[in-house]
Order: sequence, then structure tokens, then C-alpha cells
Amino acid sequence: MNQAESKKQIILDIATRVFSKYGYSKTSLDEVAEEARIAKGTIYYYYKNKQELFLNVVATQAAQFITEIRRQLKEQKGFENKLRFFILAPIKYICNDMQIWLDGLKNLPFNYGDEFDDFHKNIRGHMLEILQEIISEGIAEDMIAKDIPHDRLLEVINDWFLVGNAPLMFTDFNALLKRIERDHEIIVQLIMYGIVKRG
Repeated sequence: MNQAESKKQIILDIATRVFSKYGYSKTSLDEVAEEARIAKGTIYYYYKNKQELFLNVVATQAAQFITEIRRQLKEQKGFENKLRFFILAPIKYICNDMQIWLDGLKNLPFNYGDEFDDFHKNIRGHMLEILQEIISEGIAEDMIAKDIPHDRLLEVINDWFLVGNAPLMFTDFNALLKRIERDHEIIVQLIMYGIVKRG
């Protein structure tokens, strides 16, 4: 990593910390510059404005999110355990570790909505790919009934757990997290009894 890339990364790391602490609306580039011990103009050398810096923070967190989900998924053995993990872990990760993303959904200026939607579509694509791998493993293990439309199953599971099309615009994240933790075992059982090959 050269000096310019290093400085850009330092700004990104500091901005992540400041946005996490104060939220999008209450964070200024002055605060980021002060925390990074650089001139404010240095930030403008790498990022056009606060919105662009914020979107870069979100993009970095989104990439880390996918990497972490894939890493933890490798630790799960067998179709059922992987399906359980997929249903519970992503929403917990988003609620606990990606508050910046959720804050951005509420506070990013409207004219940046398209860029934010692009991140969401990118995440959805990765999550569908991961889920496809899990379902394929279930098919390979001869656990999934042949008459289940696998493509629709992917969408239903993905969309229900908010990493797909459903927007993450909730006001009470603790209640959402408790609901997911409370219901995920039942939902897994419903899914399993509905899709597991019988006989």
C-alpha cells in the first residue's frame, strides 16, 4: 500500500469510527479531520464530500459483512446447520455491527438513494448466492424434496429475513432482533418440514 492509499485508508477508518459514534447527520468533515489529525482539505483530495465518504464507509462495511458471513458459514457442518446460521446470523450482524448502514438509510440525503440502493442490491446478490450454495448442499445431501421450486425458496428465505428486497427501515431494532431470535427456530422447523424429503 503506497502513501496515498494508506492516507485514504486512515481517513476511511477514522470516518467509520466518527460516523459510528455520532451518526451521519451529526458528523462533520471537520470532526473527521480533527480525529485523523489532518487538514480538512486532505479529505476533499480523496472524497468529493461527506456523502461520498459515508458511502465508501458503507461499501467497506458491506464487503466486510459478506466476508464475515462466508467465514462463519464455513464453520457450520451440514445443510440444516448452515440454513439455521443463514437465517439468524445476517440480521444479527446488521443490527449489532452495521449501525452506520441503518443510520444511512434514515439520514442520507434523498439524491444519494440510488447509490445506497446499489449497495443493497449488491448485498442481496451475494446473499442469494450464499443461500443457493446452502440449498445446493441440501439437494446434494438428498434432503430437499424435488417438487419444491428451489428458485422461489431462495427468494422467500432471503426476503423474509430482510437481506433481500424488504427495506431495513425499522425504528425498534432491539424488538426486531428479539423477534428474529425468538422465531428463527420455529421458522427453521417450518422450512425443514416443508422442504425435507420424506420417506
